Amino acid sequence: MTLRRNWLLAATALALTVSTSGCAAVVLGNASPASQNRYGFEMSEVDQYLSESAAFVRSLDPCGFLTEDDLAALGTLVQLRPDGELSQCTAELATGRSSAPDSVTIDLDSYQPLAEDSDVEQVTIGGVQVYVNDSSGDLCRITFPLREKFDGAIEGPMESFHTESGRSYAMIDVYRADGDACTAAKSVAETALRLLDDPPLRAGSKYDLPLAAKDPCAVLGRLPETWTVDRWSPAADPYRCNFTVSSAAFEDNFAMLDVALTYVDGDVDSTDRETVRQGGYSVETRDLDSSCLADIVVGNPVLGMPEKDDSAARYARTVPTVSAMMDDCDSAAALAVAAADVLTG
Repeated sequence: MTLRRNWLLAATALALTVSTSGCAAVVLGNASPASQNRYGFEMSEVDQYLSESAAFVRSLDPCGFLTEDDLAALGTLVQLRPDGELSQCTAELATGRSSAPDSVTIDLDSYQPLAEDSDVEQVTIGGVQVYVNDSSGDLCRITFPLREKFDGAIEGPMESFHTESGRSYAMIDVYRADGDACTAAKSVAETALRLLDDPPLRAGSKYDLPLAAKDPCAVLGRLPETWTVDRWSPAADPYRCNFTVSSAAFEDNFAMLDVALTYVDGDVDSTDRETVRQGGYSVETRDLDSSCLADIVVGNPVLGMPEKDDSAARYARTVPTVSAMMDDCDSAAALAVAAADVLTG
C-alpha cells in the first residue's frame, strides 16, 4: 500500500476524531488550488499541507507505534512514557548486559535529513524509502515519511524547506549499549510503517491527553480584544504557534507558544520565577533579559507506564504545560491564559 493510500485512510480517522473533539475543521487529501481562510488569514496550498500534517500528528499516539513484540525482542520493558514533546514516546529496556538501560524513542514531528549529510544512507524498508544514520556505534536513527511530499506550487525562499522537511517525517532512535542498534531500529521502523495503514490514535489510548489533539494556534481566536495579529504562518510544529501581534501598548511583538510535557520536580526552588493568579490559573512567569516566559500547567500528571505506580513511574511523571513568550510578562501571561482556555475548554 502506498503512502498516499495510507495517508487517506489515516486522514479519514483523523476527520472523525477532530469533528467530535471541537477542533477546527481539517481539509484532507490534496490541498485545493483555492486558498482557504483559517483564523482570519488566507492559507496557501503550502499552508494547508503543513496544517494538515500537523493535525495528523496531533491525532496519533506515538507510544502506540512501539509494540510489545518489538520491545520484548530487545529486552525487559522497564519504562514506557511520552517523553518531553507530545509527539514523542520513549521505551527503556533492561538487558542484563549493562547497568544503563537501552532505549527506543519515536518522534512523529521530525524532518527529512539533508541530502549532503554523509552519515545518512537511503534504504528501502517495507517498500518505503527511509534514511538511516548509524554514525554512532551504539545509536541508530531512522527517519521515514508520514505522508507524500507536497506536489503543489511552492512560493517563497523557505516554503520548499517547510514542505520537504517540516512535519512530514517521523524519527526512530534506538540506543543499545551492547548490541546492533540499526538491526533493532529497522525492525521498529518496519512495524511503524505498517501501522500507518491503520495508525494508533490518541483517542482511547493509555496516553489519551485531550489537549494533545488540539491546535495551539486556535488561540488566535481567543486573544484579548485589544490585540491585533499582524502576521501568522502555520509553519511551526504541531505543538507550537508563532505570530506577531500589536496593541495600543506595544507594536509588532513576536509571540511564541509551546505545549509540552515538563518534568515534575518539587525539590526545585527557583528564585527567578514569580507565580501570579490570572484567569483562574496559576501562572509562573520568568523575566528574561529582553522577553518574558509564562508557564501554566494545563493537565494532570502523566505517569510512565500507567498500569504501574512504582518509583520508576513516579520518577518519570510529567505534566502538560503551556509556555508563552513575549516581550513583557503581562503580555506573556495574557497569552498563556488564552492558550490554556483553548487547550482545556
